[in-house]
Amino acid sequence: MESKFFTGSLAKKMAGYLLRGLAAGIFIILFLYLGSLNLLQHYFCFSGYFRDEEVNRIKELQRYVADNRISAADSRKLKKWAKERNILEFTISREEWLVFNFSYTEEVSPGSIEINRQGWKSYYTVIFQDGKADVYIYEGYDKKYYYALFVVSVIAGVAVCIGIFIFGIREDITYIQQLKKEIDIISVGNLDKSVTIKGNDEISQLAYGLDQMRQKLNEKKQLENELRTAQEKLVLGMSHDLRTPLTGLITYMEILKKQEQEGRASREYIDKAYDKIFLIKNLSDQMFEYFFIDSHKEDILEAPEEVSSAIGDYLSELCAMLEYSGFLADIQYLEWRPVLIQVNIDYIGRIINNIISNLEKYGDKKQDVQIGIIYRQDWICVYIENGIAVPGSYVEGTGIGLRNIALMMKQMGGKSEKQINEKTFVLKLYFPVYKETGK
Repeated sequence: MESKFFTGSLAKKMAGYLLRGLAAGIFIILFLYLGSLNLLQHYFCFSGYFRDEEVNRIKELQRYVADNRISAADSRKLKKWAKERNILEFTISREEWLVFNFSYTEEVSPGSIEINRQGWKSYYTVIFQDGKADVYIYEGYDKKYYYALFVVSVIAGVAVCIGIFIFGIREDITYIQQLKKEIDIISVGNLDKSVTIKGNDEISQLAYGLDQMRQKLNEKKQLENELRTAQEKLVLGMSHDLRTPLTGLITYMEILKKQEQEGRASREYIDKAYDKIFLIKNLSDQMFEYFFIDSHKEDILEAPEEVSSAIGDYLSELCAMLEYSGFLADIQYLEWRPVLIQVNIDYIGRIINNIISNLEKYGDKKQDVQIGIIYRQDWICVYIENGIAVPGSYVEGTGIGLRNIALMMKQMGGKSEKQINEKTFVLKLYFPVYKETGK
């Protein structure tokens, strides 16, 4: 899957939901409270909802004034009376002039303060010792209604705020629930179940990471299955390859045993038994080499060298060994260029030995062994081509020699390819070109 770029932020998105919710909640609070407050005040003012309570309090004040012969300016006694009854506002005036105010700490001089009675909801006339006066009393009977209105407005605003926030994150919550279900499926071993990726925030990044991990685990699982199958095939193939010469060796040894009892031992069967022993040893050596190479995953490569220095001596050795074995080498396409590659000298020697072994088994000594190099921008290809002595005689079998070559080339960062048909055998070795930094 191609990489994705995630630019969003879950924190910013959540903050946006919260701010929108707060803005809507504050608007609802102000709208409900202020709008209902005006309506409530208008109702209390014009409906006379608390008129009976106020009238009873005025009558009580009138009795108190009459019983104690109190004048309108007797602030000490009037304040005492108001405090005992938890009165919030208590004002007395005569002809627009303030006579007494409960909230004042000092005495009010008659005719010193003019008062505007337009803000009074209602006032009553009370007869004091020094004459009549207008009285305004406010005990806060309506405060509990205002408080209840405020609480209801706040609850409505908070509910709207939470509602908008939850409505905003519901998609993310649903997505998280979906991811949980998919991860539960994956956790039981179903690595083919993909993880849904949508959006561009941290949750999407997490989903992308989980899906990448799932793919890696799936690839690893498939690779392990392939390796297990290959190992099983290799072991079965090697068992078959070893069983054949072992059976022949046992047969020859039985013949030699009988000949020894008869007092004669045939040199022919001794040579055949020796050939089988050598074949078994060669197969066991190749098997050991395969597992040895596979266990050394991080072999150190030599410093970069030009092609001629890195593999020139080994190809010369290959030509010499071919001539010793009765082959002729054609190197007209073997060209040396100033190209750098990196190799492991131990692996190169092993590869040459495996090539010789395969050519000796199936090669046609009547045909020249073609050895050449093909140069490309990112790699070079060394190829070895020869005919097959007996058409169709090549048997795939375990192919452990070619497997070893492929494994060693892979360890060196390259690869190998084989092309085999009834008449021709071609082996290609690809080495990556080393490119110096800055060039």
